[in-house]
Amino acid sequence: MTDGSAHLVGTADETLVQHAQFGDSTKILAKVLARYRFGVDLFAERLPAVAQIASAVERLNDVDARRLFCDPLVRLKLEEAFSDLEGRRLASPHPLEAFLVRALEALPLGLCESHMPSHWPIRSEHPKWLWAVADSDDAHARELHAAFDGIFAKDSKGGGGVLLNPDAASRRKIEEAIALLSTLLPHSGAAALRHIDAIALLQAKIEGGTVLSAAGGDVTPSTVFLSLEELGNPWDIAGCLLHEGLHMKLFDAGRSLALATAPAETIQVPWRPVRWSIVRAVYAYHVYVHLSLFKAAALVAEKSTIEQFGNPADYVSRPHAMSVVNNGSVSRFGRSIDRARYLGEQLLGPWSHLLSAQGKSLVTWLSRALAPVSNDVFGDSTEQA
Repeated sequence: MTDGSAHLVGTADETLVQHAQFGDSTKILAKVLARYRFGVDLFAERLPAVAQIASAVERLNDVDARRLFCDPLVRLKLEEAFSDLEGRRLASPHPLEAFLVRALEALPLGLCESHMPSHWPIRSEHPKWLWAVADSDDAHARELHAAFDGIFAKDSKGGGGVLLNPDAASRRKIEEAIALLSTLLPHSGAAALRHIDAIALLQAKIEGGTVLSAAGGDVTPSTVFLSLEELGNPWDIAGCLLHEGLHMKLFDAGRSLALATAPAETIQVPWRPVRWSIVRAVYAYHVYVHLSLFKAAALVAEKSTIEQFGNPADYVSRPHAMSVVNNGSVSRFGRSIDRARYLGEQLLGPWSHLLSAQGKSLVTWLSRALAPVSNDVFGDSTEQA
């Protein structure tokens, strides 16, 4: 690779944080906090306990407001309150009242973090914390565990998931991966990390497959799940943090807009046996564009980075499209770049009528950002095993 390739990667990295709606995490997160601040004012009209603390919440700086609002359980209760308000069901007593009061008392920690039997903060530009809820009798830990079980419950095929408590070694692995991602993609990678507040460790199998990582979504907001033992190396841990952070980022950005005109419409991709919603296709494209850039950044990484984090080629990993170490390149759609190219072509072509104006803007921006890197770094070649 040439210095020109590294320059193209750096330019794309900067481009992917410049879209006002989908790229700029500062603006996206400001909208998230503004929505919740406004929600507190609305809920205070109907919930007495919220009314009593509304002025204290209003005075919070953005750092404390994020600690308050982006706690997994508090955020879950806030979204339930929004839903209840819309459905004209919001009335006292409401779970949000107790959770919001407790969360305000827990500052400067978030509510759930303050209830962990052991604290595992993660060193990062924007602080994160590790779940430590296995075998805990605390009510908040039990509720987090119940939410996890709701996502990773055992199925008829013998799958299911187990939450693991962190230790010093796992914390080091995560901090190393965060440092690697921030080094390789100091703009778009660091932006994705800003949307992760908590990390939980797991071992899980669903539908016969091993879970490498997952985003909590509506059930455990602000949280991503990692299988450190399955991932094994800092490059692939960093890739999964990027992957799940991007889901959280688009989840945050998409709260107030629609990506599709027909969100229930389904499409078929050649690497999955089940049909996807068009919205899932957009989310996947968002991820694969960034993962392709991450792979390109690894290919043009400086010698000092390789010396610090190890050479990706020296690690052993089973092939998967999210991997920087082993992309599964023997199959037609085994690489992130192959999937990004396919989804981009379809979303800009045969599927474009299913997208909203905002969805088309997102896809076009992603496509233009990746194109120079796609042509220069990957060309038309297929990697050999």
